Formats: sequence, structure tokens, C-alpha cells
Amino acid sequence: MEQDNRNSVLVDINKIENKLRELEKEKEIIQQSCTHKETVINFNETRSIKKYCKECKRELGYANREEGQDFLKPSG
Repeated sequence: MEQDNRNSVLVDINKIENKLRELEKEKEIIQQSCTHKETVINFNETRSIKKYCKECKRELGYANREEGQDFLKPSG
């Protein structure tokens, strides 16, 4: 019985992982068709200051020094 439960969990996890891969591919296709007209500066997962497309959220690279300094300025 316990083995069946583990197999069921594994099957569910594999389905989720496959769906995530499909969604990532779909996201990539959408982002490739975007013209990236407007950008926004923000932190990535490792707390680096990066530039992203405002519309499709694609990472476009590191912010330059001026963009990074403007981003870090306190607002208000």
C-alpha cells in the first residue's frame, strides 16, 4: 500500500514537472515576440540589480551603474 502511494506521488510530481516545462516554453515564446519597449529595474533571485521588460517580465541583463543607483535611491 505504501509503495502505491509513493508511486502515485511520483506520477503526480512528474505531471506537474511536465506542465511546468510546457508553461516555461510557452512563456519563452511569448517573451521572444515582445518588443521590450519599456524596462524596469529590480532585484533578481540572487539580489543582483537587473533590467526587465515591463510588459513580459523577461530579464534583459544587468542594470548599468546609473540605473542601479536610481533604483537604490530612497523614494519620497
